[in-house]
Amino acid sequence: MGVNEFYDYLPKHFWNKLDGFYELENIRERTRWERTRWQTTLLLNIQIGKGKKIKPTDLIEFEWDKKDKKIDYEKLKARAEYVKKMSEYKNNK
Repeated sequence: MGVNEFYDYLPKHFWNKLDGFYELENIRERTRWERTRWQTTLLLNIQIGKGKKIKPTDLIEFEWDKKDKKIDYEKLKARAEYVKKMSEYKNNK
């Protein structure tokens, strides 16, 4: 983000962009952990007998693996529409 772009943003838009950046970084970190867990599972499964295979969740269960979490799809949809409108508005400037 350039200086001019920074000063053109309203505080709310800046914080939305910052939240999106942190969300992207969390997704990247999650992907790295998932890959490591998957690789370790593969390496362990070649050492274990054929009848005793393990799953990645048997090694470690992350917070995002828990199924109890409910997703508010309406809120996600509203946020996506808002971001789309803001990007269209910015492109039309």
